[in-house]
Amino acid sequence: MQSLSPTAEFERLQLTRMTCDRIRSANYHLTDHLAELLGAHPELEQPLHISKAAVDRVRKAEATQRDLMGTPFLVVVPTLSEVQDWRCLAENTTTTLAVDALRSQMPIWSNDDKLRLFYNNRHYIWLIVELLHVSILAAPLLGITKELADYLRSLPQHVLDMAIARVDFPIFRWRLHSKTFWVDFDSKRLGPDSNGHHFLASTPMRADRMATKHSWTNLRLEPFQKKVYSEMMVRSHCRASTITSLLGITSTRTRTLFQQIHGRSSPSGQLPTSTAWYFEHPTHRLQATIMVSLYRIALAFGANVPEAFISAYNLFDKFFGTTSKISADRACHICRTMSTDAQLELAPCRVCRTPYLIANTAPRIELSHAFSCPGCSGTLGGHGGSLRRRK
Repeated sequence: MQSLSPTAEFERLQLTRMTCDRIRSANYHLTDHLAELLGAHPELEQPLHISKAAVDRVRKAEATQRDLMGTPFLVVVPTLSEVQDWRCLAENTTTTLAVDALRSQMPIWSNDDKLRLFYNNRHYIWLIVELLHVSILAAPLLGITKELADYLRSLPQHVLDMAIARVDFPIFRWRLHSKTFWVDFDSKRLGPDSNGHHFLASTPMRADRMATKHSWTNLRLEPFQKKVYSEMMVRSHCRASTITSLLGITSTRTRTLFQQIHGRSSPSGQLPTSTAWYFEHPTHRLQATIMVSLYRIALAFGANVPEAFISAYNLFDKFFGTTSKISADRACHICRTMSTDAQLELAPCRVCRTPYLIANTAPRIELSHAFSCPGCSGTLGGHGGSLRRRK
């Protein structure tokens, strides 16, 4: 059997502009479909995790909706979250209790309802398949578990198409349904940071339960891997010294590459070393948490250390853009620190249970059982709280 080209795996490390556009378009389209369903059948509020009035509020708040729909994350998730539920649909076997319970909440569909349901379900499942094959971080984008991501990625497209043809209920629902989200929405506190918190909170993969220690030295990489990784890191604006330290290639080579790509010399000066910086502002803690979480999730899907960092920072930068406070070098520092020592750790918020970065050593020691995250403590502002990126 022909082996997979390594180029295909490199391409899974970064989201293309076309993929981001597809996600944004799907967010608008699938939200509109939820509004249509709820308008005709308000009794679907419980299985869809949102009411018609709430959908209308989102659609009327144009600026907020634009921010939500424009992220790389989908604003809907599957109505069925377990592998066994999807397996019974794919194999057309006896349905699970979850499928039966969902079907029991469905109204009597008209022929028009059935047609719209089929096409929107198919639209959603095709997007799932696409993301699972083009991004190593598809699971957090889709809001699904690793087990479900692995299972769906293993299925041929025609098997899923046949399963969708037999489905008589919506296979997606609203993702951001926590009380905190709606409080932030109604108080106009939603912005890049608070949106980041809510997408992180709605991601079922728990980064605090994943493997934490990974060697950042003596990486066994092929020459062609070092070449590709170094170019990707340079394009992410990593300094030459950061790339040299991680990949073990000469400083002259990385500085020449930086000059060729950016038309200027790689910045000099001290690299980030302070762990206290991540706790100076709630935004620092949030963004560092998201970066580390994405990094660990990429590792869980089989990425090596450079691949996990590159893919995590690419998605991080796509999400925060100019509102990012964490440069590529600082992102590299936090991932390396979390992988090699015990100064910092991820622990669940005592309110929402979302894993967040906490300090584990003096002079700042935080007790995990008493920690309340920035999202639950109300310290994440909207657009007005944005700071300029600090290198």
